[in-house]
Amino acid sequence: MSSAAPAQALPAPMPLVAWRCHVALLVLLLTNFFTFAGRQVVAVLLEPIKLEFGVSDSALGLVAGVMFALLYGLLCIPAGRLADRVNRRWLIAIGMATWALATMACGWASGFWTLVLFRLLVSFSETGVTPPSFALIPDYYPLHQRNQAISIYLAGSALGSLAALAVGAWIANRYGWRAVFLSIGGPALVVSMLVAILVPEPGRATPGKAAEAKPVAPASIQRVLWRLWRQPAVHWLVLGAGLSTFIGMAYIMWLPTFLVRNHGLSLQQAGVFVAIIGTASSLIGGLSSSAVGKRLLRINPRWTLGTPIVAMAICVVASIAVFAWPSDLRVSLFGLAMPQALLWGIPVGFASAMWMPTVFTTMSIVVPADQRALGNGLLALSNTWIGFGLGPLAVGVLSDLLLPAFGSGNLRVALMITMLTGLLALYCFLRASRAPGAAH
Repeated sequence: MSSAAPAQALPAPMPLVAWRCHVALLVLLLTNFFTFAGRQVVAVLLEPIKLEFGVSDSALGLVAGVMFALLYGLLCIPAGRLADRVNRRWLIAIGMATWALATMACGWASGFWTLVLFRLLVSFSETGVTPPSFALIPDYYPLHQRNQAISIYLAGSALGSLAALAVGAWIANRYGWRAVFLSIGGPALVVSMLVAILVPEPGRATPGKAAEAKPVAPASIQRVLWRLWRQPAVHWLVLGAGLSTFIGMAYIMWLPTFLVRNHGLSLQQAGVFVAIIGTASSLIGGLSSSAVGKRLLRINPRWTLGTPIVAMAICVVASIAVFAWPSDLRVSLFGLAMPQALLWGIPVGFASAMWMPTVFTTMSIVVPADQRALGNGLLALSNTWIGFGLGPLAVGVLSDLLLPAFGSGNLRVALMITMLTGLLALYCFLRASRAPGAAH
C-alpha cells in the first residue's frame, strides 16, 4: 500500500527528489533549445540554400515548414498517446538522439530533395521529444507552479532562436550553411544522454489504473480524440494555438530574408539584429507570462486566457508596423545602423512568447491527467500543420503571386497580409476563455 502513496500525492512535487524536478526541467529546457534552434536556423539559411540549389520562394517555404510539418503533424497524435502509456524519459532520450543524427544529416544533403528528406527525418524524431516533455512537466509540479514551469521550459525556444539567428548566421557566413546543421546536431547528442541520466519518470498526476497497461485499439484512440475535441475549451485552444503559430512562424522565418532584400542588410547583420531585438524580448515575454496572466485575472476574473488575447492584439499591430516601416530609417545599435522598423520587433517578440505557457497550462487542466500528452499532441498537431507548415509556405506563395504587381516589394506585402491572421487567433482564445472548465 505504501508504494502507491507517491503516485497519489501528485501533482505536488515529489518530496524525496524535489531538486531532481528542477534539474529535469533544466535538461528538458535544453531539448527545447536544440529542437527549436534546429527549426529556427532555417530562417537564416533560406538565401544560401536558394543560391546553391536555385529554387523558388515557394520551394523554400517547403524546406522552412510544410514538409517538416506534414510528417510531424501526422505523428504527434500517436506519439502523444504513446507518451501517455510508456516511460517518457526513454521516449524523449531516444527521440533526441535520433533528432541529432538527422539534423547532422541535413548538412550532408547532396541536393534540394535530399535536404527535404532529411528534414522529414528530423520531423519524425522530434515527435518523440516535444509532446512527452509537455506531458512530463505537470507531473513534476503542483497546479500553481505549472504555468511558471512551462514558461521556463519554453524559454528554451527563445534561447534556441537567439543562438540560431546570431550564431547560426555567423557560422553560415564563415563556414557555409551545411556547417550550421552539423554544429547543432553534435551537442544535441550529448543532451540526449543527459535526458537518460537526469530526467526521472514520475508517477502520473492521477493514480495509475490497470487499464492503462492494456493496448488501446485504434477505434478507442479515435473515441478519446473525439471526446477531447468536443470540449469547447479544447478545440478553441487548439485552433487559437495553430493560428498564433501561423503568424509567428511566418514572421520569424521570413524576417531575416525580408531584411536582406528590403533593407539591404547582410545575412549576418540580419541574423544578429533579429536575435538581439526579437529573441531577447521573446525570452522576457515568455518568463513574464505567468505574472501578466495573474494581473489580468485580478482585473477581470473571467479572463483566464487574457494573456494570449492581449498578446495577439499586440502581435498583429506591431508586426504589420515592422514590415510597413520605411526602409531608409535607421537607428544606432552598438555602433551599427539598424533598421528602425526592428524597434517594433520588441513588442512582437515580447507578446509572441506570452501566449503559449497559458495555453499549455490550460490544456493540462481541461483534459484528464492520463490524456495530457494526447491533448498536447492536439496542440502540437495544430501548431505544426497550421503554424509551422502553412505559415512560412503561405508567405512564399503570396510573395511569388504578388511579384508581378509589387515587384521587389512583394515580400513586404505578403508578410503584412499574413500577419492579419492573428485576429482569428485572438477570436479563438476569446471563445476558449468563455468555455466551461477553462478557469484555472
